[in-house]
Amino acid sequence: MLGARVMRKAGWDTHGLPVELEVEKKLGISGKPQIEQYGVAKFNAQCRESVWTYKKDWEELSERIGYWLDYQNPYITYSEDYVESVWYLLKRFHEAGLVYHGRRVLPYCGRCGTGLSSHELGQPGVYRDVQDPSVTVRFRLAVAAGAEPESFLAWTTTPWTLPSNFALVVNPGVDYVRSRVRHKLSGGEFVEIVWVAKARAEAVLPKGFEVLETLPGSALVGRAYERLYDNSAVLLPNNVVEGASGQGERHRVYAADFVTTEDGTGIVHQAAYGVDDWEVATRERIATFLGPQQDGRFHIPVFVPGTQTQVVPVQTWFKDADPLVIEDLKQRHLLFRNARENHSYPHCWRCDTPLYYFPSPAWYIRTTAYKQRMIDFNKRIRWVPPEVGEKRFGEWLENNVDWNISRDRYWGTPLPFWVCSGCEFVQAIGSAAELASLAGSLPAGFDNHKPLIDEVVLDCPKCSGKQTLRRTKAVLDCWFDSGAMPFAQYHWPFGEGRAKLAEQFPADFIAEGLDQTRGWFYTLHAIGSFVTSLPDAQLPDGPTFKTCAVNGLVLDKDGVKMSKRLGNVVDPWAMIREHGVDAVRWYLLSSGSPWQPKRFDPEGLLEVRRRLIGTLTESYKFFSMYARLPDGFDPARDTIPPPQNRPEIDRWLLSRTQSLVAEVRRAYDAIDLDGACHAIEGFVIDELSNWYIRRNRRRVHKSGKGSEKTAAFATLHAALEAVALLVAPLMPYLAEMLYARLASGKGSVHAALMPEPDETLVDRELEASMRIVTRIVEMGRALRERAGMKIRQPLRAIHIRSSHEHSLELLRTPFAREQILGELNIRDFGTLSSDDGKLCTLRAKANFRVLGKRLGARMKAAATAIEALEPERVAILRSGKPVEVQLAEGPVEVGPEDVSVTVESRADFDIETDGRFVIFLDTQLDDELLAEGLLRELISRVNALRKKAGLAVTDRIRLWLDAGRDPLLAAALGSQRALISEETLAPELVLGGTALGSALLAEELDLGGGHVVHARLWRL
Repeated sequence: MLGARVMRKAGWDTHGLPVELEVEKKLGISGKPQIEQYGVAKFNAQCRESVWTYKKDWEELSERIGYWLDYQNPYITYSEDYVESVWYLLKRFHEAGLVYHGRRVLPYCGRCGTGLSSHELGQPGVYRDVQDPSVTVRFRLAVAAGAEPESFLAWTTTPWTLPSNFALVVNPGVDYVRSRVRHKLSGGEFVEIVWVAKARAEAVLPKGFEVLETLPGSALVGRAYERLYDNSAVLLPNNVVEGASGQGERHRVYAADFVTTEDGTGIVHQAAYGVDDWEVATRERIATFLGPQQDGRFHIPVFVPGTQTQVVPVQTWFKDADPLVIEDLKQRHLLFRNARENHSYPHCWRCDTPLYYFPSPAWYIRTTAYKQRMIDFNKRIRWVPPEVGEKRFGEWLENNVDWNISRDRYWGTPLPFWVCSGCEFVQAIGSAAELASLAGSLPAGFDNHKPLIDEVVLDCPKCSGKQTLRRTKAVLDCWFDSGAMPFAQYHWPFGEGRAKLAEQFPADFIAEGLDQTRGWFYTLHAIGSFVTSLPDAQLPDGPTFKTCAVNGLVLDKDGVKMSKRLGNVVDPWAMIREHGVDAVRWYLLSSGSPWQPKRFDPEGLLEVRRRLIGTLTESYKFFSMYARLPDGFDPARDTIPPPQNRPEIDRWLLSRTQSLVAEVRRAYDAIDLDGACHAIEGFVIDELSNWYIRRNRRRVHKSGKGSEKTAAFATLHAALEAVALLVAPLMPYLAEMLYARLASGKGSVHAALMPEPDETLVDRELEASMRIVTRIVEMGRALRERAGMKIRQPLRAIHIRSSHEHSLELLRTPFAREQILGELNIRDFGTLSSDDGKLCTLRAKANFRVLGKRLGARMKAAATAIEALEPERVAILRSGKPVEVQLAEGPVEVGPEDVSVTVESRADFDIETDGRFVIFLDTQLDDELLAEGLLRELISRVNALRKKAGLAVTDRIRLWLDAGRDPLLAAALGSQRALISEETLAPELVLGGTALGSALLAEELDLGGGHVVHARLWRL
């Protein structure tokens, strides 16, 4: 709608563990061994078929909700073209020296048999509060025979790692105490000597401990201790740290700055399952050993040193080893303390299995090498909201680590790295043609997935053909597939892909959930930031996307995340069938900022249908009903008065329409959909329907044509057409219906251009005047309500005071006067003058209980400033908005909840004030006013009878009215026959006497105040 062509290409992310897990469930198998037993070729064929299970459902729902994409030409991540583009990208990373194969501790899922990238830990629901063991363990030092036992105390919440302990670490700059402690036992007491950090002694040791010696951590480095378990049984050659020659001795104390005294004992147990532990092992060149392997299970039993006592059997799941280890330590008096602790623990986002950290061989992209480029590019992205880019995403980039791109699974893009079995040379392949050229030929029916891809063997160019290159077994992290989408969807850089990408790159905006700041948003950014640095890429040097709109989660009406388990999932099809697509879309888009979690309450859809959709539909029906009449409106044939020649109420609506266009366009440009919704909703309900249409009904009711009536139709038509265009991105179906009927022959609203604001039609003074009018009317209605005066009862006068001279000038215009008096049904202005402050004033006082918690010592100064606020600013607080007060230390925002507001009235009659205006009404009624009120009530009741009788708006009637013995009412009827006839379309009006014939409808109308009239009507 802005004149640009955007390729709305659909896409299918088809690789990854979620697909594999679905197929495992379908086949009734579980885990990698059973997959390989079933057959990788057959398994991947099932995966390829499985990804299309929900294709039809997704396409139908997408089309129905107006999420229109090109599903005839989608990109598919498993397609040969897509995979080839991904291979090309990986080769370019490799050629730049940014790909390496290493071993690194990373979160690992034993159930899935693969590691997770750091950004995968940012997925929703990964971290969960669980209760785990919390144990403090004695690591025995060698002491002379007969001496008191002496131990280092170390704390851990992962007892299953203790069989793999290879060292203890202390902070060299922290003081440690050697203390004697006494334990009371049933048979006496047990005395021992233990080492802990001085800062942790009070928290860890029992009362009455005796400090024998204090030393810095550096003095403890190098001390040896007894191993907890028989390590020779679990030491495997392939678990040695890469590059380590074994100089570092196991079961000694080493120094590390990461050790703190915030919790634990200040002495940290080291096993190869932690990032810090692995760095210590690498730095000190210590050969390590592992208990649980890549499937999360112990492959070799764990024994008590020097015995054949088995503690942990083979195939024990790592979490199940905790109680076995704890019981063994207890039996051997090595358990100093045993407790349970609640803490946040990571789980696999795919299968919900608890993760563990594992030093796994993996392929990495060295994203840290161009971290600063990503940081700089991020500053050029417009994030909605900004804080996601500045904080969540920005901080993620600041702490960026190299990207683990390999997965030890089956259904995924095979990594295009062929490795020599001799010299470890790596050949990166960038296309199927390149692979065929190097291999000489490819297997029959070749598919660039496992297992056929693994049959391709190459000669090693470094070994003169004496050794072979075989593809690494790993497949690619499916997040790389997702992040490669801007390039691979067009098969870049092959064929026409380079030209197609150049047309569309970078993206104007992307939108996804908040969780994708560490998922898709990151992978797009990481890949794009590298590719745009390549001179031959011929792409703008900048980020992959200009704007990122972040979506929040949809919760149930109570703020709980939806889940099938809780039974609080809302069926979108049911909502669409009951409420319609437009209501669902509007409700989701208008209920708060897009990035905030949304509580989905079906009752809210009813409110959308009633307030907005109902009002807009009824507004159109009003227009079309009268426009279709013979003396109605035809924009193609009627002579429409130019805007400057129309009444002020028309020029006001035309001005407001153009201001709305500007406001909504600004909101769209800012991706402020909530703001656009509220602007449109306020205009349609408050200004178009509740004001303009209601105030101008008489103009379109009049018989015959005339310039004033035509102007009203033209003004209403222009406003409705503008609204249809503005709501098209938000409510596509209602917009299409309105536009087709209002702009017949112009085609689809979705192919039309979004309107540009016409500044020549904007009258800001007129709009300001109407804002004042509506404010006075709101206050006047409040006064009438308190006085029990119905709006149909005319009053003699309204009195207005204001301290703003310009406001008074606007109120003195004929336009403002006509609107206020007509809307409030008042004969005239009484007084319209400056406010001398004698009637009332608004005052604010600080709410010490609320504000004191926030301001502390500044509370007294703030209270003084609040009491000195001008009435106008107090009125802002009274309306529910905050204001700023100036203190010596700077400005402080004060909200409505921080103050109490009082109206101090000096008058002996009812007044209404908002700080800017003070108004009061003359509520004294005489017979003339009472008669006019009865007449208005009568006309309303008769028109209600017309509707009840099923008459069309154009049907004329014969009307018989009898006021009985009510002289006031009889006089009013007699004096206003012409008005009654005109307002009720009753050219034949009979007052009193006998009503002849059977009437279409006959009723007794109670007009209030004891006044009753008998009415009968007939269709003419």
